[in-house]
Amino acid sequence: MRLECPLCGAVVSDGPAPVPGRCPGCGARYEGGGERPHDSAARALTALGIVDGDGDRLARALFEADDAARGVAITSDRRDGFYAWWVFVADDPEAIALLAERARPE
Repeated sequence: MRLECPLCGAVVSDGPAPVPGRCPGCGARYEGGGERPHDSAARALTALGIVDGDGDRLARALFEADDAARGVAITSDRRDGFYAWWVFVADDPEAIALLAERARPE
């Protein structure tokens, strides 16, 4: 199993199943690990303490907008069979605010 940071390209995990943590390259926090992007987005919101966000909305927004340059992205790991989804957010208040904005229900 391999997971690469979509923000800086560093290898986060290569071999064991990834677990939530921080990127060794840029320090971005990554959360998720669900089979569905929506589930992983909801897990990321919970882990970051964003209580008024919607995981479905966040997942859609992360696929529609290329926010990696602004410190927010979603990606999957690579493994045999199914794969898991991960939300990365830079250790930066502006990136966390953007993640919360993308998840805000209309």
